[in-house]
Order: sequence, then structure tokens, then C-alpha cells
Amino acid sequence: MNVTVVGSLNEDVLVRVHRLPGRGETVVGRDTVLAPGGKGANQAAAAGRLGGGVAMVGRVGTDPAGERQLAALAAAGVDVTSVHRTPDVPTGTATIPVEEGSGENLIVVVPGANAELRPEDVAVEPVRRARVVLLQLEVPMATVQAAAEAATGTVVLTPAPPQPLPAGLLARVDVLVPNEHELVQLAGAAPGVRTPAELAGLARSLTVGAVVVTLGARGALLVPDDGPVLLQPPPPVRPVDTTGAGDCFCGALAVALAAGAAPEEAVAAAVTAAALSTTGPGARGALPDAGGVAAARDPLPESVRVG
Repeated sequence: MNVTVVGSLNEDVLVRVHRLPGRGETVVGRDTVLAPGGKGANQAAAAGRLGGGVAMVGRVGTDPAGERQLAALAAAGVDVTSVHRTPDVPTGTATIPVEEGSGENLIVVVPGANAELRPEDVAVEPVRRARVVLLQLEVPMATVQAAAEAATGTVVLTPAPPQPLPAGLLARVDVLVPNEHELVQLAGAAPGVRTPAELAGLARSLTVGAVVVTLGARGALLVPDDGPVLLQPPPPVRPVDTTGAGDCFCGALAVALAAGAAPEEAVAAAVTAAALSTTGPGARGALPDAGGVAAARDPLPESVRVG
């Protein structure tokens, strides 16, 4: 396998709203759509759309939602042989209000079968032999650690949902991919708006190899373990829904790294894919293929050296 993703599979319940609600506030949604999701499955689908040799390791229930998730991944070219069906536990779900106009969203996840993924489930050949193993934190931490330890290729971790990371896990991570809010939490810093140079300083305070900080509409910040820090802006797009853009970024990054791309090239490809993914509804409504990413690289702005 080129890329193996260990993580969550959810059924997303997308609700279109005129604006996102505040704390304790009720807003009226316009419509509801069911869609395949889960950070792990979204990353796998993005990687599958961009190239072959992608496997998924995870758990779903024996319910219709689980069958829908497996079918959606298979349609994206992902090997689902190592996705286990779990009796008496429902497939994970996520409720996602999406704001019209901006595409911004809120996400509430109920883990379901994802919480049943065990360390022994990841002791499989797709994990051991993958060039890149892609991890997130919507499954138990012990399972994430077991997958990182079993991997012989590059380990990429999205620290989301944010939580303290054991030193043993960080020691096995080659590329950490937080967003700026997750980075601030991991570094133990106070919340607040920070410049790219300040974010780079926080990234270098972590005991990990390379850090790639996703910055939404501003692109991504590459902070290597040595060498210059680079800010890669995205290509111009008109966003419809930003749900899953970070997952698309990680899937594209993994595919590029598995193909042997240099870190700066991998980040440029990932930024492009993530931007394109926001031009349709839901986490997978506009996942690009390799041709789409290549075509969009022409108007991609040059990266900017930070510091």
C-alpha cells in the first residue's frame, strides 16, 4: 500500500443554515443531507481520489449507515478489507451545521463504532507496509499509538480533536498536521491571533519532526525540523462548504509524500487539493482527482519564506 489511513468513519448529517448559532441560540435550518464522513474516512477518500494503493483501517456498525460508508470508500478507490463491522454498536455520526455564503461550519461527533477500534485491529499488513500511515484522534489513543508503532513508513498525524499527546506517540510522528488552534493548544499557549512567524515558533517548541500548520483560506505553513519556514497560499476559489477541507489536505499530503515529493511540493499539492474541495457541498462533494490538482497548480501563488 502507498497510503494507509487508520481512523474514524462517520455518517455526516449536514444542515444548511443562514448563519451559525451562538452559545444557547437556536437557528432554523433550511435542509438536511446525509453524507459519508469521519476524519479518517474523509482522508482516505481524498487520497483514493488522487491515486491508487489506499487502504482504510477502522470500524463501522452492522447498520445501513455502515454499509453506506463502506460503499462510498470503495467508490473512491479505497481498500476497505480492514474495516471491521461491529455488532450492537451504531456507526459513528457527526451533525454539521454549515453557514450559507461563508461555508464555515460547526461539528458535533458521536463516535459509535469508532470507539471500539482496538490496538489489535491495527496489527495488519496495510499498516506495516504502507509508505505513509495517516492518523487522527477520533479513535482511542491506545489504538493510534499502536498504529504509529506498527508503521514502518512515514507517520502523519492530525491532532484532532485536540487532546494531550503522549511523548511516546510524538516520538513516532514524522509529520504533525494541526490547524492553528490545535497548535496553540498543543504548545500550551494562550489563545489569540498570531503571525506565521509566531506560529512557526510554537511549532518548533514541540518535540516532533516536521510540522505543517493548516491556516484555512491563508493556506498552510511548512515548519521543517531544519531549513526555512514557508507559507504556501492557496489558489483562488469560491468556497461553498469548508467541511472536510483539512481532511482533504491531509489525504493529498500523504499521497504526495508517498510518491516521494519534497515537503514543499507535497504542501503545495495539499493546499491546492484542499482549496478545490471547498467548492462543493459536504466533506466529499468536490474532492479533486490528480488531474484537477495539476490543472489548479498553474495559478497557485508562490510560497513565501517566513522569518
